[in-house]
Amino acid sequence: MKFNYEVINEDSNIAIVTLWSSINQVKELLRDSIRFVSIIGNLYTPVGINYMITTLARINWIDTLIMFGLDYNGVGDLLIRFFRDGALDVLLVGKDIADSVRSTIKVIDLREAFKARNTDALIRVIHENYRPGRKPVRSLINTDINEQEYGSGWALPLVGGFVYERDTYRSWVKLVDLVLNYGFDKGDYRELITPLVVIDSMGKPHPFRRLSEVGLRDFEPPAELVNTLINELRVNPYSMGAVYYGGDYLVQGVISSDYYNQLVYIKSVDVFNDWCRQLYRWWSLAKRVVETINREFNAWYSVGSMALVPFSARIYAKDLDRAEEFVRRNSSVFSEFVEDPRGNFLVMREGDSVVVEHRLPITNALHRRFSFRSLEEAYNALKNSNHFTNYAHAMYLGKELARAFLLRDYEQDKL
Repeated sequence: MKFNYEVINEDSNIAIVTLWSSINQVKELLRDSIRFVSIIGNLYTPVGINYMITTLARINWIDTLIMFGLDYNGVGDLLIRFFRDGALDVLLVGKDIADSVRSTIKVIDLREAFKARNTDALIRVIHENYRPGRKPVRSLINTDINEQEYGSGWALPLVGGFVYERDTYRSWVKLVDLVLNYGFDKGDYRELITPLVVIDSMGKPHPFRRLSEVGLRDFEPPAELVNTLINELRVNPYSMGAVYYGGDYLVQGVISSDYYNQLVYIKSVDVFNDWCRQLYRWWSLAKRVVETINREFNAWYSVGSMALVPFSARIYAKDLDRAEEFVRRNSSVFSEFVEDPRGNFLVMREGDSVVVEHRLPITNALHRRFSFRSLEEAYNALKNSNHFTNYAHAMYLGKELARAFLLRDYEQDKL
């Protein structure tokens, strides 16, 4: 990460920070007065303030900093606080360097003038404070920033996350990784609130790579739970009333087409030590429901998808190191192919356009056809669409689209 800036007039003592606004936009507003500015640059984040400090430590004749731009996230307020009080939540340079810079620079806040498109106020301030000659106001300091990886839990408590899998072991690795990277540290555990994990076993006897059919029978679901679900489905297999509340969990089942699908809400789960047991427990329940219905009605249903939503998915602090090693040891699962149930994409060139055909799973029938004249057009059309179940599929299509627009003789998947 670097401080994004442009040098205009090295003799000037004035710097302009445009925050989130375009540098070129402000330059155009200034017209000829831009020649009185030494450097002009963006600032987006609190960490970026550190890079601004190192730039100003090196260009030691700048003594006036003007804020003129759109402040989306309040970073301008943090900049004001730093120059006023020396306070910066993430300080990546020596305090002596930070104090040397902030004590020798005057900050002029023109954010409101930018909102009002009052360019005259900016031009007036520039002319009033312009002092050419590169006269140093502090010692010249050349310093670099070597950011370290943030090793703790996520900075904010996050709600929501999604893992779609056809293999329970992969779901375990991916969920542990999700909580490790995006869980919030709360005392003796790291927590991610309400991730959704979908185990899709359509067309498979079961989704457990390390468990046989015999092993599944070791888990006996409570009779009351099984009977509550089956009694409702006996009356109407499409009923939405097959629900059981067990105190610390809630189960709901529904039949769609030839499949029994099941949702399980759990108050909390230790995803490192207890996730697989939970999967065995709830999938064996789904299997028992299906077997009972098939036996009673001479039906042909099978288990479709099982969704689990733990309100609190957690890894205890004592297990964090072992959990990280577990993910590292199983990193290969992230490269294993997971077919997207929302279909496939065929990419081809037609003249100067790139055509994308979205096709249904299993039958490969055409669902929708797109034609794009540019990569930007394709990006804008697909970036916020609901065509993807997993991130890998979206990344794959992005890679193939880039290749298709670059290569006249493009052929999908051919490297």
